[in-house]
Amino acid sequence: LFVGIAFDSGGVASGPMTATFILAFAQGVAEAVEGANVLMDAFGVIAMVALTPLIAIQVFGLIYEGIAEEKELG
Repeated sequence: LFVGIAFDSGGVASGPMTATFILAFAQGVAEAVEGANVLMDAFGVIAMVALTPLIAIQVFGLIYEGIAEEKELG
């Protein structure tokens, strides 16, 4: 169940929260570091933003699995 939801919810890296906060933050950090290139050093942030829904749903699945096992044993 959680794998299907995770793969369906990923792939969006240009939402309103991303464009206004996370990408601006990454650009500011890349500009603050001496000798850093904004285009090269902030590129991984877009990949992390695209992967965040996938990782979050997988973590929720692990938590749910742990709770279900506790209920079975208890």
